[in-house]
Amino acid sequence: MVLIEFIKTWILPIIDILAVAYIFYKSYNIIVSGTRADLVLKGIFVIIIIYLLSGLLHLYALNLLLKAVVNYGVIALIVVFHPEIRKVLMRLGEQTIWKMNLKRQDLPVKEIIEAVDELSKTRTGALIVIKRKSGLKNIELSGITIDAIVSKELLLSIFHKNNPLHDGAVLIEGNRITAAACILPISDDIRVRGMGTRHRAAIGMTEDSDAIVLVVSEETGRISIAHGGKLKTNLNKENLTSEILKLIKEQ
Repeated sequence: MVLIEFIKTWILPIIDILAVAYIFYKSYNIIVSGTRADLVLKGIFVIIIIYLLSGLLHLYALNLLLKAVVNYGVIALIVVFHPEIRKVLMRLGEQTIWKMNLKRQDLPVKEIIEAVDELSKTRTGALIVIKRKSGLKNIELSGITIDAIVSKELLLSIFHKNNPLHDGAVLIEGNRITAAACILPISDDIRVRGMGTRHRAAIGMTEDSDAIVLVVSEETGRISIAHGGKLKTNLNKENLTSEILKLIKEQ
């Protein structure tokens, strides 16, 4: 009886606090950290600190003003963070137990790398989306159904400038190309507005999903990889292979 009471009084509250702290920590690192929302959160934290200090120092006018800001802050947060809230809900859906992880051996990395390297040498623009756990049915439906085994030759054929399917993204799921000429969402982040359309599409695609997107620049032939809303550029075959395998292993 004493042990049960001890668990209820001390152990369960500690577990409760740690669980909430972990959720906030992971949400911040995965979704908010490094984005524009990061700066907003820091600003909110500063306002809360000033609000608490104004109460302690009896600065009544300032405290009254900040109290109104805090009281209506929930509505403001929903408006400001609506993209991030949507992202949280999407990520929660990805973690459900019935989702199957993409196995490392299912993805023909060598075929993809060889194709990207060849496209880079010929300065042929390309966008390749590698599906992981996020549902991308809307992206698949925006393009033309292919449903064929991934191969270097097929990828090169799709992105050939005379192929009507070359202008868009290829969607790869496991070892199959499910669709081509897919339309990707363009990132509206002010920090990437100077980039080309393909690179902004790659970033936009990875802002709301866990997909991996490979980009070949038509102007320079440079290879880039996007994941988690971030872009790594000027990669070679070895760098690209390492990045893809690392991301797949993290699942």
